[in-house]
Amino acid sequence: MSDCEPEAGRRRQAYAGWHYGLGLLAVYVVVVGLLEVKLWRPGTVFDGSTNCQIAEAQSWWNGRLDLTERAWDTASIDGRTYSHFPLMFTLLSAVVVPFCDGVPYWLMLLVVGIIPLLAYVLFHRLSRSPMAATLLAVGLVCGTSMWPVISKALWTASPYFVNHVLACVGLLILLVELFGRQRVWVAGIGLLVATLSRQLTIAFAIPLIWMAFRQPEAPRRRRQVGALAVVGLIVVGVPAVANTVKFGHPLNTGYMAIYEGRDEPFARDAQEHGLFSAHFVPRNLWYMNLGFPKLYRIEMAGETEYHLQPNITGTGIWWTTPLLLWLFFDFRRILRDGASRLLLVAAVIVFVALMFFHTTGAEQRGFNRFSLDFLPVLLALVGLECLDAKRRWLSFAMVSWSVVYFRWLI
Repeated sequence: MSDCEPEAGRRRQAYAGWHYGLGLLAVYVVVVGLLEVKLWRPGTVFDGSTNCQIAEAQSWWNGRLDLTERAWDTASIDGRTYSHFPLMFTLLSAVVVPFCDGVPYWLMLLVVGIIPLLAYVLFHRLSRSPMAATLLAVGLVCGTSMWPVISKALWTASPYFVNHVLACVGLLILLVELFGRQRVWVAGIGLLVATLSRQLTIAFAIPLIWMAFRQPEAPRRRRQVGALAVVGLIVVGVPAVANTVKFGHPLNTGYMAIYEGRDEPFARDAQEHGLFSAHFVPRNLWYMNLGFPKLYRIEMAGETEYHLQPNITGTGIWWTTPLLLWLFFDFRRILRDGASRLLLVAAVIVFVALMFFHTTGAEQRGFNRFSLDFLPVLLALVGLECLDAKRRWLSFAMVSWSVVYFRWLI
């Protein structure tokens, strides 16, 4: 018996490994099969005309901080033009622009390609089931606003989409570590990537702080707190220095300066009410939570036709990704667990801040890109229980609807 038991254990481990690998492969097969963007685009390089952060990286190599010309959504300060976007993609671009005269397509593909892997690892840790991890990873990547965002990031390398992709990579790294070995330095890398891509994700420092101080052994707790201090210094210090150098104050992001000389609705809103105001809450609540398609009436040759068109201002998250509705059923369970409770608190902080913001993130036909600042976290919270025996088939139907919607209906 003593010889047979180790052999049986090795077989079970190998069997589990095969299942794990097949589940991950299935995720990539689905993602690649649904993707409309060509994966093979040799020689494609995105330059500064497609993304002002690439132009910023090129300016750095030329010994200057400002841009050579003003593009859309760049900040005009004292006759000079700057990028106001967070620095993560600029830093990434600065590594490759001397060799590629821009950012090569393969690098964008590599960044996007990390997301299905991280999503699968996360949901496997939560569910311990390759089948559940496959379904939930597909649901996150293909059944949320992440799908149009990664598609547009690959097509255009626009900063509006690339920064969301990077922030999602960072959030997934943080979540994988929080529900795994809880190493602050690894989760801190995730927070760095997220925060230096989308500033409001700094709220997810809350569970990171909890992770550092909850260690029972004093030596490890000191190491964790030390790692936390380094992460905090970078998260706060790098943007503060960049803001001071470019815009004259650590807290001035240059955002308001992008509206210099502009008169479109969002520019007027910011100029009249500020970047954040309670004035925007009713509008943002509607477009984030409901935001239904618009019904258009067309009269031609004496006949009237009605057409439903996706909303371009913002689309509700609850009916496009109904898997999120399990949050209301799992609320008590979430509050009982320390990590889950703090993740929910941080997600609510991000959500509330977005409700006060002067723009919905438009134009965004049929999706809501700002939701990606918290949505991966919410799906991780429901991923613990949504595929139990009572919910399995309904959850499968929810994910199926979301994938159909984001792939074919917008």
